[in-house]
Amino acid sequence: MQSATQSPPSHARARHGVITSPAIGYQQVRDANPAPRLHSGTPSEYRDGVSSSVGKKTARVVAGEVVREIAFEGLQRLPSEAELLKRFPVSRPTLREALRILEMYGVISLKPGPGGGAIVNEVASYQFANSSSLYFHLMQLTLRDLMATRMRLEPLMARLAAERVAQGDLSADMTDTDGNLTLSEGDIHLSVARLSGDPILVLVAQALRDIFSDKSSMERVRKDLATNVTPPHELIEKAVRSGAANDAERLMREHLTDYVAKLEQSYPNLLDEVIDWT
Repeated sequence: MQSATQSPPSHARARHGVITSPAIGYQQVRDANPAPRLHSGTPSEYRDGVSSSVGKKTARVVAGEVVREIAFEGLQRLPSEAELLKRFPVSRPTLREALRILEMYGVISLKPGPGGGAIVNEVASYQFANSSSLYFHLMQLTLRDLMATRMRLEPLMARLAAERVAQGDLSADMTDTDGNLTLSEGDIHLSVARLSGDPILVLVAQALRDIFSDKSSMERVRKDLATNVTPPHELIEKAVRSGAANDAERLMREHLTDYVAKLEQSYPNLLDEVIDWT
């Protein structure tokens, strides 16, 4: 069993190298690099000799291999348990532990009964928000900390979005039939995030908004509060549409600053509450 600091096994390096070539199909990859044996003995010897701690580590390795297959093949459903046991020569409990790990991280949903099995979930910001909120809570971070990060992140994304518009760097799904930029109605923040073109920033920014929205909903923050913030969403949208990067960045920063000020006025204790694990 390898430690976290060791280089990946030869089969993993070979597989990753082959995957970069779109001309080679997955079956060819599997034929050239069969599923790794996670123990030098037979499956029964492995099952008899493995300790519970080693079994958990092995389950994590299997979970990682399953994730790679999901990503490479674009799977919407995992193969049957019997098929997975053929691919990964581990014990049934170890395989099931691997699937539970993936379920815990929101990668799959395990559904019992006919037509059930391991269903692959789409990547969603709420899953990232759920994991992040746990660590935020352990660090005793507050909603004020969260909003401070949003005030650094979202103005940058507004600038990136406006720069893409100015450069004409828009994909077909960002424009209508006449080539005009389309933005999500009623959510300039989400539109700007997506238009920034950085998927990691989009995931982080949306997760932060999900965490804040969950808390503000529990505290019954008025939904109309954001509509009274200045500058309004319309000015931010106008700056983005015109490709005015400096204005888009400045307006988004001023917008969030005013929103925090209104929160402090109407809900003086909210921002100092520790983030809950959602």
